[in-house]
Amino acid sequence: MRVLHVASEVAPFAQTGGLADVLAGLPAALADSHGLAAGVVVPLYRGVLARLAAAGVALSAGEPLALAVGPHTFPARLRVAQVGRVRYGFVDCAHLYDRPGTLYGPGGPLEFSDNHVRFAALGRAALLAGPALVGGVPDVLHAHDWQGAPAAIYARALRAPAAVVVTIHNLAFRGIYGKEAMDELGLPWSMFTANQLEFYDQLCLLKGGLACADAVTTVSPSYAREILTPERGEALDGFLRWEIKRLVGITNGIDTIEWDPAVDPALPARFSRDDLAGKAACRTALLREIGLPDDPYTPVIGVIARLADQKGLDLVADIASDLHRIGARLVLLGSGDPDLEARFRWLAEVFRDHVAVRIGFDHALSRRIYAGSDLFCMPSRFEPCGLGQMYAMRYGSIPVVHAVGGLRDTVRDPGDAELALGRGTGVRFEEPTAAALAGAIDRAARLWREPRARAGLRRGAMGRDSSWSASASQYVQLYKSLRP
Repeated sequence: MRVLHVASEVAPFAQTGGLADVLAGLPAALADSHGLAAGVVVPLYRGVLARLAAAGVALSAGEPLALAVGPHTFPARLRVAQVGRVRYGFVDCAHLYDRPGTLYGPGGPLEFSDNHVRFAALGRAALLAGPALVGGVPDVLHAHDWQGAPAAIYARALRAPAAVVVTIHNLAFRGIYGKEAMDELGLPWSMFTANQLEFYDQLCLLKGGLACADAVTTVSPSYAREILTPERGEALDGFLRWEIKRLVGITNGIDTIEWDPAVDPALPARFSRDDLAGKAACRTALLREIGLPDDPYTPVIGVIARLADQKGLDLVADIASDLHRIGARLVLLGSGDPDLEARFRWLAEVFRDHVAVRIGFDHALSRRIYAGSDLFCMPSRFEPCGLGQMYAMRYGSIPVVHAVGGLRDTVRDPGDAELALGRGTGVRFEEPTAAALAGAIDRAARLWREPRARAGLRRGAMGRDSSWSASASQYVQLYKSLRP
């Protein structure tokens, strides 16, 4: 079977979030474990060539492409790189992708005004050159998020033979533009209807992609249920309930080779589920690095996240004054909302014996936090899947999470007695409030202080299979069900 993925980013070459990790992990699992011909089409952004070269990945010169998007025609090339058994096609179009700033805009929350054109061109490139990546006409076209959705829309408009799957990684980002963009993208006005592209008299690219899909997936079963509600449906819940043919939640995996504390070069010491001596050394080294006191009876709470409303980091700030009472210390790494950044800097000054903050992102430090922390906090207000809790479990840091989306699905909390026996993977709380978060951290800290319970918690967390194997098997079953 030939499966072609279309997405806006892929790790480690072009990444802003978890989507990129999925596009590195899922196609590889499909090819390695199931023998599928897997290809991925992504833009060749500025800086990607240097990252490919640094990774020792060769990139072809590519064949010319003329990308027709409405009244526009963009000269481009599809340049191919082989990564393991997966062929990645990087769309080399300097006019659209060779730009300063982030992948999506000049910086901060700003986006490029022509992003709809940029990712429509990506979809056109996938249909034109995708067969060269997978050895023939794809059996399945798998588009990811709103940036991949134009590939699904064009596939249906042009009657391409592939089955179409669209994955929602985060419904909050829907690709909404003025309806005049229909002409700019060369889309037929017959598709501008309430059950296809129209969204409150605007064009919604994600909605159009979903309408064109034979199956829609989300990145966890709980999130698949949540987006059918007005609270989490982003004004598409009715459309999702009544118009989507098939909606399936499949939990993401992680790269368990890349994320392995037994061999991770970023750590000051190595450890495994069967030999945790190095975990203690990582904890001591982390506290020394960030300047917090080393007390063996005071658990260290790690937080690595974007400082944004979705992630619930304001709740973490709200309970900073409770850490002394609970008997815990906080290490935070992240950036985002300027007001939250300033608040956490202030907290680190006021509670300098209990709070350490690093604003920005440091990949190696993030790994040292996973390895050196005892607890890992994710109080997200909503979380389609989440990867941090799975990295934390892999590194023996017990997750404390709001029971929502993928956090609910991956963190099993059967109660204190069962957790102490290793029959769960972490601590959950039900309401996104500071009081509920403080109560969950207090509970986790009390369990952690009991050696038997601490061992059980770590055994359960580190024993969870978070690899892509199970997820890829579910995708293969879905793909097969869509083919005659």
